[in-house]
This record gives sequence, C-alpha cells and structure tokens, in this order.
Amino acid sequence: MLRKHLAWIGLAACAVMPIVRGGPAAVAADAAASPAPAATPAAVEPEAARLLQSALERIAGAKSLSFVAEVASDAALPSGQNVQFTGRIETAIRRPDRLRNSFDGEQRSTRSWYDGKTYTLLDVGQNVYACWPGATRLEDLLDTLKERLGFTPPLSLLLHEDVAQTALARTKRGFTVGPATIGGVPVKHLAFGGAKTDWQLWVTEGPEPTIKRIVVTFKREEGSPQFSASFLSWDFGPALNDDLFAFTPPAGAIQCDFRLMKRSSGAVTQ
Repeated sequence: MLRKHLAWIGLAACAVMPIVRGGPAAVAADAAASPAPAATPAAVEPEAARLLQSALERIAGAKSLSFVAEVASDAALPSGQNVQFTGRIETAIRRPDRLRNSFDGEQRSTRSWYDGKTYTLLDVGQNVYACWPGATRLEDLLDTLKERLGFTPPLSLLLHEDVAQTALARTKRGFTVGPATIGGVPVKHLAFGGAKTDWQLWVTEGPEPTIKRIVVTFKREEGSPQFSASFLSWDFGPALNDDLFAFTPPAGAIQCDFRLMKRSSGAVTQ
C-alpha cells in the first residue's frame, strides 16, 4: 500500500517520476465514471465556472509558460496512518513542441526534457536515463505518455490545450467558498466535486487570473488521501531558448530502457 501511494504526483515512471494526481488533472480520472456533458452542469455555480475557466484558459493560451510549485501527497502506511511527502516542481513549456521539468522530493529527484523529437527522463539519484522518440507536438506527447510509458510528468494535465473544457466537463458540482488570502495576495477559494475526487482551487481575480493553490481529495480511496500544489511563481511569457530543452547526459550516466528502469526500481505506476 505504501509503495503504491509513493508512485504519485499527477504525479511513477521507473521509480524516477511520481505521477501527479491532482487539481484539474484529477478531474480526468472521473471521466470513466460518467460521460462528459455538453455544457457546464447546472450544479456548478456560474461564478465558480467562470473563474476556473478563465484561469485554465490563460494557461492553455500561453505560447510559453513556466511555473514553480511546492507539492505534497499523502501516503497510506500499513497501519492505516497517512504520512505526507513533499517536493518541488519546476516546469517550462514552449508550444507547440518543448517541455522541461524538474522534480526534487523526499523519495526521488528527476529531470525531463522534450525537444520536439525525443522525451528524456533522468533519475538524478541513480544517474540513469531513458529516451523515447515520441510525438512531434507537446499536446500529442502528453496524450500518449501514460499509455506508452505508464506515467505522466508532474502536473502535466494543466498543460493540455483543452484543460478548461475537460475540467468543466468532468465536474458535477462547484461553488465559490469565499474570499481568501495566500502569500498576501487576495484570491477566491473555489470548490468542485466529481465522481471520484473533490478538489479546491485558490484563484486570483481580474484580467489575468492565476491559480495559487490546488488541493485534491481522493474520496474513494481508503483514508481519503490528499494531494496539494502551492504555486510559488508563474510566468506566462518567458523567453525560453532551445538550450533549455536539450538533454546532455551527466558524467557517468547510464542509458537504459524505460521498462528496465521500472523493473529494476520496483515502482508501481498508476
């Protein structure tokens, strides 16, 4: 049970990449439970839907984007007690075909690169890496990673071009909890629910809405574990050159197959 939950964060590829399960990303997990409606469900308050849609469309509309987030995920011990593991994610994308990600956590540290031709994943601690010649567009890469390699990069579902549509389609209810403050910044606290998860967002208002925090509760899992992400910074127009997305193997690094990495580590994907 503990190892299963340690394979988190979207958020486990090869015991080197935790799978992020949270935020609007978690809504996709509810897709199997019910077909997507054609419009926003009546149980979702218009103001909550508007704020959510605006924040997600801002992410989807950015030609280049970067963010830094601190994440935490509950893991169930055999005793039934939940413990929480933390980490830090730094992500940069340049549409239509570039991705750079780093994750440093209590269980592992990873780096990944996508240059429009090849997706590369490095386990920093083991100094091993694997390359996959994938899709030629970031959107297609994100769509196929879970199917082909058994994982998705941390918080990657936030990066889909249709993230707003997907989130609203999978939501059964939603409302505005009220005003709040995070890091001295005024935000609106929103709450949503789906078939398998309940999730909350704290979003700034105004012409440039920004997600400051996400909390997801997996209500069908024993102990109702949670995943959270607190965004320390967003940049919706960074200048990102090609060098950022180019992988150079570290000294002494060993290349292997993704499947071998997973088998040697004993990781469990979700």
